[in-house]
Amino acid sequence: MFRPLKKSFNLKKESKIDTDIKQTARRVYDAPNKGILWDWEVAGYIFTKAIAAGIIAFPFLFQMTGLVKVADSVLFTVAISSLLFLGLTGILLIKDLDQPKRFLYVLLRPNWTSWLVKGGYTITAFGGLVTLWCVLKYFDFPIIADLIVWPILILSVLLAIYTAFLFGQAKGRDFWQSPLLSLHMLLHSVVGGSAALLAASMFLPALMPLVPLLKEILIWSLLIQLLSFAAEFLSSHPTEDANKAAHMITHGTFRTAFWGGVVLLGNAIPLLLLIGKLRIAGCSRGLSFWY
Repeated sequence: MFRPLKKSFNLKKESKIDTDIKQTARRVYDAPNKGILWDWEVAGYIFTKAIAAGIIAFPFLFQMTGLVKVADSVLFTVAISSLLFLGLTGILLIKDLDQPKRFLYVLLRPNWTSWLVKGGYTITAFGGLVTLWCVLKYFDFPIIADLIVWPILILSVLLAIYTAFLFGQAKGRDFWQSPLLSLHMLLHSVVGGSAALLAASMFLPALMPLVPLLKEILIWSLLIQLLSFAAEFLSSHPTEDANKAAHMITHGTFRTAFWGGVVLLGNAIPLLLLIGKLRIAGCSRGLSFWY
């Protein structure tokens, strides 16, 4: 007869203990509540990372292969610019984690199965080698500096594409499980790097020897990027959620941003302008040769 009273007493006692725990508990780290869509930091991080990798890769590659004689001032300028964009990438990455200390935790206590860890070390190694190259060039050690150019180029490719594998580990986001994601990320760096260098050539005359080759690279990379969009959005995806996401981009909420911004302004119009300019230049050269 007295058991219910005893239970009631225990429940009250447990309730008081739970209340005390809740009052003294402190949240250390939790999954950020950012909703279904990734926030602007991720888009910004992909953009700055693509520029950081692409803007240094082409001048270094042209110089090492002998395709173009690149001035040391250009190489030094693009190296510093790459480090600036890499720094912005790090800031956005840390901000996206919501707790800056977590980035140190990722580096100092790594889980090597995570592409967040591999990406963090890729960023660190790339930035370290580019910084070392700048120091060697500044103190006039050109032979040693040239030895680390190829590792920098390899790391620039890894820097460009590792995000595809990172997104691939986000199993709850079906659309990012696409096998074309690595190609998309690589094209981001090719398009972003060549376009940034062409824009900079309007203010830096020393970049002019690179312009003809950069224009051809940008034309072909824009064309391949448009074809990759077609392959991505015209084909069916393995899950219903991925198909819904693709439909949302092309026919739903984001159709104006995608068709008007990404496809038209970001790819088709620059491609047509570049092709038209090359044709005009070719006709001018033909007329000058005729006369």
